[in-house]
Amino acid sequence: MQLFKSIKKIQLTIVSLFIISGVAYANPIGDIVEHTGVAQITRDSENLVVSDASLPNIELYDQAETANGRMLIEFLDKAELALKEHTEVYIDEVYYDPDPSKSKMAMRMVMGTARFASGKLNLVNKNNIDISTPTATIAVRGTDFTTTIDELGRSLVVLLPDEFGGPSGVITVFNEGGEVILDKAFQATMVSTIASPPTNPVTIQNLTTAMIDNMFIVNPPQEVRIAVEEQAADDMNDDQGILDVDFLEFNELEQDELEETEGDLEYSALDIDALNVDLLVDVLDVIEELDKKIRGASAEGGTTQIGQFRVEGAVLGLNQDSQYNVFIEDEKLIFFRDVNGVIEIAFDSGSNVYLQTIVEGYDGVILIGDGDDSQIIINQSN
Repeated sequence: MQLFKSIKKIQLTIVSLFIISGVAYANPIGDIVEHTGVAQITRDSENLVVSDASLPNIELYDQAETANGRMLIEFLDKAELALKEHTEVYIDEVYYDPDPSKSKMAMRMVMGTARFASGKLNLVNKNNIDISTPTATIAVRGTDFTTTIDELGRSLVVLLPDEFGGPSGVITVFNEGGEVILDKAFQATMVSTIASPPTNPVTIQNLTTAMIDNMFIVNPPQEVRIAVEEQAADDMNDDQGILDVDFLEFNELEQDELEETEGDLEYSALDIDALNVDLLVDVLDVIEELDKKIRGASAEGGTTQIGQFRVEGAVLGLNQDSQYNVFIEDEKLIFFRDVNGVIEIAFDSGSNVYLQTIVEGYDGVILIGDGDDSQIIINQSN
């Protein structure tokens, strides 16, 4: 899987796997074969930084996490797990038995965008591979696919093509609400909650693997957006109840059923679920507002206190208007945007900067501090 550009290649370490009575005793189950930027492995509450000088191998129950970086993990059976920026994955179970039908692999995709490709050595029966997200489980049948997950756990699953452009296999995406099967290249489904069924599969047009990143969950492809809206509309129709009845057909106008139930209809499930029609936008707006309150942000005059930085025109986290991800890292204020090209700016403590960004769909100004010392104007076009 060739996912990164300008990434240092790391020589694999050959690890022996000792199996006695079907139990694997060797700790290493894989290696980090490519990495760039900031990433780490958390093991037994210890944070192991991924760098050229310190490159940890992969063990059972490890937590793989990236910040402004990427990481590619190769397991002993040649299965690959690729993490893009701001992604978190838990390795719950990787067990190799001489009998592949008894081997097992299970992982939890928690946040961000990750890509999984099943192993080429066939050491694990595909029926024994389970990949889960906060809202769904993915049953793998010899496949290459991606998951993109936001802070609410909403999961976008995309089946990737093989080297010839056809589907790389078949995956079943399921939860308490139902299941769908993806069996075409670039076919996708969105799962909003653990109880709501996955959306009907849609095939995303004009898509390449490199285009799939964390922005997909905020600004999904049109095909996925339509599928989500159709599901929301179907849910509303299912809740209508009495509104579906044609009183004229049954000649019951004399009973004036609408008048008797008017008060109830004003507070029916239709009104409550109406927000779900634009779920991808509205819920994120609510989360942003809650995040401001939790972190003590002040909305007066559009000014927010982010750590020791006073910011006007942006808030901590994802800003939907500008698509900037704003966060603190190494005591610096970071602005990161990955839409039709990457913009990343780091501000030191005490900065007073006027930042104007002109991109497709957004032309705005953000002030850091008083904005008097420096002026940055970014004009990005395709």
